[in-house]
Amino acid sequence: MTPAVFEDAMVWSSTAAPNSARNRTSQHGEDGIIGRIFSLFPQSPTPRFCVDVGAWDGKHLSNTYSLLCSEDPSMKWKGVLIEADRERFDELRALHSPINSSLPKILQRNSVPKDLDFISIDVDGTDYWLLHDLFDAGWRPKVVLIEFNPTMPIDLVYIQPRSDRVRHGSSLSALVELANKKGYTLVETTLFNAFFVMNELYEDHLADEVHDTSIEALHEVTTGTELYQLYDGTVKLHGCKRMLWHRSYAIDETKLQMVPSSERGFPFAPSSNDESIHQDDSRDEQIRASAINIASYCTDDFEDGAREKCRAKLYETLMTSGFALIRGTGMSGSTCRDCLRSAKSFLHEADEAVRRSTLTKDRARRGYSPICTENFASLVGKKGPNDLVKKTNVWPDATVWGEKEVEFFKTSIGDYYCGLCKVAESVLQAICEGITANDPKLKKPLEAIVKPCNDSNKPLSESHTSILTLLGYQPGTRHKRGSKGFMKPLVAAHTDVGVITVLLFDSGECASLQRAEDASSADPENSTWLDVDLPSIPADDPIFVVNVADCLSELSAGAVRSTLHRVVPRPFGDSKICRAVRTCLALFVGLEPNDCLTLPSGENMTYEEWRKKRIAKATSAMKE
Repeated sequence: MTPAVFEDAMVWSSTAAPNSARNRTSQHGEDGIIGRIFSLFPQSPTPRFCVDVGAWDGKHLSNTYSLLCSEDPSMKWKGVLIEADRERFDELRALHSPINSSLPKILQRNSVPKDLDFISIDVDGTDYWLLHDLFDAGWRPKVVLIEFNPTMPIDLVYIQPRSDRVRHGSSLSALVELANKKGYTLVETTLFNAFFVMNELYEDHLADEVHDTSIEALHEVTTGTELYQLYDGTVKLHGCKRMLWHRSYAIDETKLQMVPSSERGFPFAPSSNDESIHQDDSRDEQIRASAINIASYCTDDFEDGAREKCRAKLYETLMTSGFALIRGTGMSGSTCRDCLRSAKSFLHEADEAVRRSTLTKDRARRGYSPICTENFASLVGKKGPNDLVKKTNVWPDATVWGEKEVEFFKTSIGDYYCGLCKVAESVLQAICEGITANDPKLKKPLEAIVKPCNDSNKPLSESHTSILTLLGYQPGTRHKRGSKGFMKPLVAAHTDVGVITVLLFDSGECASLQRAEDASSADPENSTWLDVDLPSIPADDPIFVVNVADCLSELSAGAVRSTLHRVVPRPFGDSKICRAVRTCLALFVGLEPNDCLTLPSGENMTYEEWRKKRIAKATSAMKE
C-alpha cells in the first residue's frame, strides 16, 4: 500500500469487551463470531489490542465497535482505527483526534504490539496486500478478520493488482494460501469476511469446536455467477444474474452466446434406439409395477373388493416404510407435464426478476431455503398459516415475464393444484379406512382427517394449511465433494409436519429424494438411505409419491410411519450422472387450524395447537 491511502488515522482506547449479540454494528454476524473466538482464549491480564483498517466512521458496519465501545468493563480493549476516505474520516474526528501518517508509522507510533489480539481489514480492494505487508513487517495478530470478494469461486486463487486505484478484491482461496504460509488457520466465514486464527491458538482452543477448517466446509459461494455449456452449444448462466455492486445492471445471457442459434445442435447425438432409452423404459416399467392402484377410491365405478384390496396394500406399505407410490388417480398426464414444464420455466429458466415479482411482505417462500434450491409457495388457495409458509395469490408480473408465460403458468399450476387436492382426499380416505380396519379404536382420533373427505362443502383445496410448493434443485457447490469426500444434503433429513405429502418430480438428475430404510429411525447419521424414484416423464396415468407426515402418524398411534427423508446431490464426477436441474411439485396436506384433534392418549387440542407444539419440540431438539 502507498502511504497516501492512510494519510488519516486515529487512536482510540477504551475499556470494553466483545458484545454477545451476533450483530451490534457488524454486517453479517461478525460481532458474535469475534466474541465467540475470544471467549475460547485464556483471559488476558493486559488490555487486548485491535486494529481496524477501513473503519468508516468507527461504528457503521464496524467489526470493532463492539470491542471498543462495550458497556461491559470486565475486559479492556485498545485499538487503532484507520480510514482513507476523507468524508468518512471526518466523522471519526468527533470521537478522537486524528494522526496523519502511513500504516506502518501509525502502528509503530501508537505502540501497537507485534502480537496484537485482533485486526479487521476491510478496504474494498487491496485487503490482501495489507495483510501481506502486515505479516512481512513482523506483526502477528492472534485473530484476523479480512474481506474477500464473495462472487469468486472457492477454488479460484485471484490476487488483485497492488494498486490503490484498483477495486477488484481478492478471492478467499488467495487469502487462505497467504494465511496458511504465515501460520494461520481459517476458522469461519461470513458472506464477505474470513476469520483466521494463529495455528497454535487454533490447536489449543478451537480445534474441538471447528473440526473441519477446509474452505469447502466453512464457506459456500451464494453470490457467484457461473457459466455452463449445453450440448447444443448454448451458454447458460447459473447463480447471481445481476451485477452485485452495480445493481441496476442485469447480466444478459443472450449477449454471452458464442454459437449462433441457427447452428446449435449436438454433433454426437445418439440415435433413437440408443440402449439407454431401453434401460429407462425398463426402469419405468418396474416403478409402475410397484405403484398401488387407487382407482377404486378415485371413481364410483369399481369392482367388489377393490377398495378393500387397495387400502390393505396401501396400509401395509405405509406401515412398513412411510412412503408409497400410487397410480390410478384420474389425474391427466398432460396436466402433470404442463405443470412441471411451467414450474421448471419459472424456477430455472426465467430471470430472477420474474421470481422476485411474486414476493410480498409475507414472502411466499418456505421457512427453510436449502442451497441450490428455489422454493416457491402455492399460488392458489386462501391465505392462512402453514407449518412453514404463508400462501399468496400474487402471480408473476406479466410486464416482467410476458402475458403468455404468466397465463400458462397460472392455468397449469391452478389445474394441477385443484386436481391433486381431490387425489389427496381419496388417498386420505383409503389410508384412514385401512388403519381403522386393522384397529377400530383409532376411528375416533382419525375423524378430523376423514372429515374433509366427506364434507363436500369444504374441499381440501380450501384448507388453510394445505399448500402446493414448487421446488427447484440446481447443480452447485454442494455437488462437489469436500475435503473428507462427502457432500452435504440439499435438504437435510426431516419429517413433514402436516398430514400427508403428495409429490411429483421430473427426471432431473442433479438431486435425488431419499428415505430412511428403517421407518422408525430418528438418527439420520446412522440410517441406511434408499432412493425414491418416479418415471422419467409422467405418463397418461401418472405416478405420485405419498409419504406420511407427523400429524397422521401421531393420530394413528404410529400405525403408519412419518419417515425421515432428505434430498441429496448427485456428484459431478460420475460420468453416468446427468447434471440436469430437477423440478418437484410438493402438496403438503394439512387441516383447518381450528379442527379439533383427539389424540390416542385422549388429549384434545386444535390442529393449530398441535402444530405449534410439534414445531416447538423440533426447535428444541435442534438446539440440543
